[in-house]
Amino acid sequence: MLQFIDKRPVKAIEFGCGQGEFLKSLQTKYNCETWGVDMDEQSVKIAGENVDNVLHGDAYKKIEELPENYFDYIICNDFIEHLYSPELFFNKLRKNLTDDAVLICSLPNIRYWRQFLKYFFLKDWKYRDSGILDRTHMRFFTKKSMKRSIKEWGFEIEKIKGINPVKTPFFYFFNLLTLNFLGDMRCMQYSFRARLNRS
Repeated sequence: MLQFIDKRPVKAIEFGCGQGEFLKSLQTKYNCETWGVDMDEQSVKIAGENVDNVLHGDAYKKIEELPENYFDYIICNDFIEHLYSPELFFNKLRKNLTDDAVLICSLPNIRYWRQFLKYFFLKDWKYRDSGILDRTHMRFFTKKSMKRSIKEWGFEIEKIKGINPVKTPFFYFFNLLTLNFLGDMRCMQYSFRARLNRS
C-alpha cells in the first residue's frame, strides 16, 4: 500500500491498525507522526511499540478522543467492510482531517470470480473465518459500488488498483469473449487513494 502515498505524510492515522506494522513502515520511510486504533487488546499492546499513539476500542467512539483538523492521511486497509455504517464513521471523522487529507484503503471484491462462481452455481453464501466472506464483514462491495461509496463518503478517487489478480487462462478466455465485461472480477481486492472533498 506504500505505492499509494503520493506526498509525505505528516500525521497519519490507521483504523484497524493491528500490531502497527504498516504505520511503522510509514514512520521509517517518512518520519511522520503515527496514530492507530484497533479493537484487539493484544494487538494494541504490540502496536504501542511501533506507533506514536495507539487507542484501544470501538472506532466510532475513539474518534471523539482524536484532535480536530489534525490528520492528513487516513489508512483503512481491510477495515471499512467491518463497519456497520461507513457513512457514520466518515461523517464523524471529517472534523479530525485537514483540508487536503488523503484516504488510503483496500476493500474486498464480492464479485471476485471464484467467489461469484460459488454462489452462482452452488447457490450458497457461506461465511468463513477469513477471506471475502469473513464472518466479521458487515458490508460487501463490488468495484462499481466501491467507487460510488468512496465518493458518497466525501472523497475524490485519484488512484485505483486491483490486488491479487487471477492468472488462470480460463478467466482470460471468458473475459475476452464478453469484451471485458468480467474485468472487474479479476481481483480479490481493490486499493484506492482518494482525497477529501470539502465542498
